Amino acid sequence: MWMTSLVNASLAIFMALSVQSHAACERSARDDPAGENAPAPPAFQYIPPNRGAPARRVGGGTRSISQLSVLAPDHVGRTTQPRPRLYWYINPGFRNGVRFRLAPVGATPPLLEILLPPQPNGGIQYLDLEQYNVSLEPGTHYEWGVMLEPFAHQRLPPLISLGLLVVDDSAPALGLAPTLERPYLAAQQGYWYDAVDWISRRIEAEPPGTELRLQRASLIEQGGLHSAALYEREMTQTGR
Repeated sequence: MWMTSLVNASLAIFMALSVQSHAACERSARDDPAGENAPAPPAFQYIPPNRGAPARRVGGGTRSISQLSVLAPDHVGRTTQPRPRLYWYINPGFRNGVRFRLAPVGATPPLLEILLPPQPNGGIQYLDLEQYNVSLEPGTHYEWGVMLEPFAHQRLPPLISLGLLVVDDSAPALGLAPTLERPYLAAQQGYWYDAVDWISRRIEAEPPGTELRLQRASLIEQGGLHSAALYEREMTQTGR
C-alpha cells in the first residue's frame, strides 16, 4: 500500500511539473512569436520494464525483417489499454493482403484473425481493437503479428512479423496526464504500446507533424525498429 501511495505521489508531482512546463512554453511562444528562444521539444526515453531481464525476440529473426515489422519491442511490451491500437511498418510497393492475428500465448483459436486489404503505399499502419470489439485481459500475455498473404504462384515463404504484449492496468493515472506529456511519460514508465499510440494520435491530429514524426522515429528506433525509423525520417524530408 505504501509503495502504491509513493508511486501515485511521484506521478502527481511529475504531472504538476509537466503542466507548469507546458504553461511556461505557451507563455514563451506568446512572448517570442518568432520562436528564436523556443525551448527544445521533449525527447523520448523508453525504459523497458524489468530492464535486467534478457531480451526476447519472438519468432526467431522474423521480427527483424526490414520489409515488415510490427512496432513492438524485443520483450513483452506493456499497455494500459484493454483495446489498444497495434501498429506495424510495411515497406512501400507490396500488393499482398495483410493478415493480422492476435491470440493468447499458446492458445488456439486466435482471438482475432482478419485479412486486411493491400497497402501498396506502405508506411506505418495500425489496427484498432476497439473497432472489432476485442478486449484484452490484464495480466494475460498475447502474441500478435502480421503476415503478407502470399499470392497463389508465390514460392518464397511469406513475410511475417510477431510481437508480444500484456495489459498492465496498475498505472491508471497515465491516462490523466496532460495530452502533450502523455506519450513521453508512458515511455519513461515502460508502456511501449501506449507511447507509440499516443504519439501517433498526435501526428494524426496535427498534420504534417514533421517534428512529431521525428520523435516517433526516435522512439521506435529505441525499440530496435531501424527500418521503420528510417522510413519516418525520409518521409519528413519529402514532406509526405
